[in-house]
Amino acid sequence: MSDIMVAEQQRLAALREYEVLYSAPEADFDDIAVLAAQLCRTPTAGISLVDGERQWFKASVGMGDACEVARRHSFCSHAMHNGEVMQVPDARLDPRFRNNPMVVGEPYLRFYAGAPLISASGQPLGSLCVIDFEPRLLTPAECAGLRTLARHVMAQLELRQYARGLDAANERLRDADRIKDEFISRVTHELRTPLTSINGYLEVLGDQEAQPAENQQFLDRIRRNSNRLMALVDDMLLAAQTGPSSLVLDRGVIDLAALARDAVDRNRVLAHGRGLDIAAEAGEPVLVSADLQRIGQALERLVLNAVKFTPQGWVTVAAEVDGADAVIEVRDTGIGISPADQERVLAPFRRTADAERNEVQGAGLGLSIVKAIIDAHGGALTIDSDTGRGTTISIRLPRPEAG
Repeated sequence: MSDIMVAEQQRLAALREYEVLYSAPEADFDDIAVLAAQLCRTPTAGISLVDGERQWFKASVGMGDACEVARRHSFCSHAMHNGEVMQVPDARLDPRFRNNPMVVGEPYLRFYAGAPLISASGQPLGSLCVIDFEPRLLTPAECAGLRTLARHVMAQLELRQYARGLDAANERLRDADRIKDEFISRVTHELRTPLTSINGYLEVLGDQEAQPAENQQFLDRIRRNSNRLMALVDDMLLAAQTGPSSLVLDRGVIDLAALARDAVDRNRVLAHGRGLDIAAEAGEPVLVSADLQRIGQALERLVLNAVKFTPQGWVTVAAEVDGADAVIEVRDTGIGISPADQERVLAPFRRTADAERNEVQGAGLGLSIVKAIIDAHGGALTIDSDTGRGTTISIRLPRPEAG
């Protein structure tokens, strides 16, 4: 790609960051166009922004219904690169414009002057221009005034961009507050439920009339609830470690096929206890350079989720080579994830609407932890699902020979 094309792409990117193209009229910009026409004693003035193929007027006076022209016929596309005010005293005598349709035909444009609109990053966006239908020149004072008004146009654009940034920051703060409230509520519930159960069984164990045979059952239930608490604490600690730069990886060559088979073996009793079939489709080795512990944690959470959200049917864990990537998939015939929820569930402390309605236990950390681990490895996680038709979650990691 040529330097000119790169520069133009950067210019257009800067223009679009202002989110002003093809927006509704605004009094502040209209007033500047009126002032420019009055200052320069011209019947026409406009604030023009030059897009890829068109010049569009954010504000204008004396132009009737005209709101844009083709860029190839644009005077402003020249003026925005001029640095100072570009003046065309008589367009009929200027080789750049003498064959322009606006010069040889109506509106019979003769005089043009444009002050460039330059972004804070130095990118030319368009111009504040004045137009007359008779040959003429601006005075030095009029040129200085036009440059001043052009700076006011950019000040308005910068203020609006800054205000949008503040709005976005405030919305992020509101989201953070909502997430914090959800987190406190959910974690409180997740902690209180097993703690209440543990306290209840401890009281029974303290009863001297309790039967020894029952004591072992109570101890088993206390142990299960204790393990649930430990799992929640482990998830919270792991979530705290999986920030963009805080997750430390101990890479080595690992076999995803072996990990898939091990995950199925570890969860076979749990799956069968829920009436589910569980199987691995992982024969040949599938090698990647990755952190064995972290990838194992990610896969374990995916399998546990699949079992938890599958009332009946099966869970399959597959590993295969796909071109330059190694792929591991966890498929199930469970309740599925709606398209609207698929982005939500990848954020910390967020769960699907179905999980909330059915009060399925969990703090909403599983998939966000998985995504953070996969992102840290330079991989990708995708969800293929819909409500009621099961879920396939795929993890792609680069193979060692592809790196």
